[in-house]
Amino acid sequence: MEARTLVQSDPRSRPKPFSFRPPRRNRLVIALCKRILPPAIRRKLKVTKIEVGDDDLAKLKSLRGKRCLLMPSHSGGFEPYIILHLSKLLGDDYNYLAAMEAFEKSPVSGWLMQRIGAYSIIRGTADRPSFQMTKQLLVEARRWLVIFPEGQTVWQNDTVIPFQQGVVQLAFKAYETALKQDADASLHCVPVSIKYAYLEDMQSHRDASLARLESKLFPSTGAPPALPYERLRRIGKAVLIANEKSHGVEPDEDASFDDRIQIMKEIVVRQIERKLELTPRADQSLLDRTRALFNAVDRIVHEEPRESEYEQKLADERQQAARALYEDLWRVLQLVAIYDGYVRKSMSVERFMDVLCLLEMEVLGQRRIWGPRKAMVKVGDSVDLRDHFPAYKTDKPGAVRKVTLAVESQVREMLATLADSARRSSVERFPIELGGDDSVWQ
Repeated sequence: MEARTLVQSDPRSRPKPFSFRPPRRNRLVIALCKRILPPAIRRKLKVTKIEVGDDDLAKLKSLRGKRCLLMPSHSGGFEPYIILHLSKLLGDDYNYLAAMEAFEKSPVSGWLMQRIGAYSIIRGTADRPSFQMTKQLLVEARRWLVIFPEGQTVWQNDTVIPFQQGVVQLAFKAYETALKQDADASLHCVPVSIKYAYLEDMQSHRDASLARLESKLFPSTGAPPALPYERLRRIGKAVLIANEKSHGVEPDEDASFDDRIQIMKEIVVRQIERKLELTPRADQSLLDRTRALFNAVDRIVHEEPRESEYEQKLADERQQAARALYEDLWRVLQLVAIYDGYVRKSMSVERFMDVLCLLEMEVLGQRRIWGPRKAMVKVGDSVDLRDHFPAYKTDKPGAVRKVTLAVESQVREMLATLADSARRSSVERFPIELGGDDSVWQ
């Protein structure tokens, strides 16, 4: 994964200030995007089929005309396309909250995103224009709002990062304002899970990916192990050893592979936390801490321009140093792929290919999307903030936490159900030979 382009300290080369990107909906652009959406999904996502059950559509249709906040899973990386397809199925248009970096990828994509109703947020900051827009859109309730509460994708489709409570906190604030205008107001937080499953045997793609990785990691060795899973574990071990050497880590001879990879990730995360002068909370998971670090780096990278040229010079230097941390942060997410449990816990084509994707990103610097595959969409029971508002008035943090966990748990459960269905289907049609034993990792 390449680091982002560094900012030069020369004032003449400074980028334009990162200003808030409001939604600038254009019905013609929305209609055009929806028209070209199917071929775009087939080409970019390799998704040839999207499954939404009648019961799931019925749940969404029952909420028409009501104030709604859609809260989908975002672990696969391309969920905004699927939600846009969902809006097309229902004949609706939505607004979308998206990270500022998505608008900065290219002028064309940024322009299009605004025209379909997306607006920006600088993660990890008190982005007041974005917060105000979120509140305004929820209060007005002209269209449903889509926010991905994980805030970060890990590209493991069965993994859900704990939801950010700030999403529900903003929703409660909007609901409080809406109540002043309408004593019967409601605000429904709607959990949505999205899971991808392959439609064909992926053996040739799997073997080609394993061979690419082996050519980079074992250029002068003999024939690889016979079984794919043993090859995957051998590759994972080589990546771990290379990172241990790079960081001067001497592994404990008695430590398991999973213990060693956890230590390695912890070392990288702690180094970045020290550089950013952040102290993690005791209850934060490693993924939570990584997300917090991404937010902290984003906050520095998107700092407002300074008044004096000297102050700006110092800011440019901070931004340059912060951008250099992105590569290590992406590495932490990619190293998540090589712990043994993700594939072994629930053997499926999808999980195997998820890990290969992340390993190729780490070793080869390129993300591959394989297909054909289908996207399965599941809609949970909405959580109406009206039912939780009395508790919110007496204990705001407690009510926010309770609603966040209620939506998150539904997303997790639905995703697990979809994953189990995909696993059973894939094992029946395209079995992966497990082979080997745990000693491969030792």
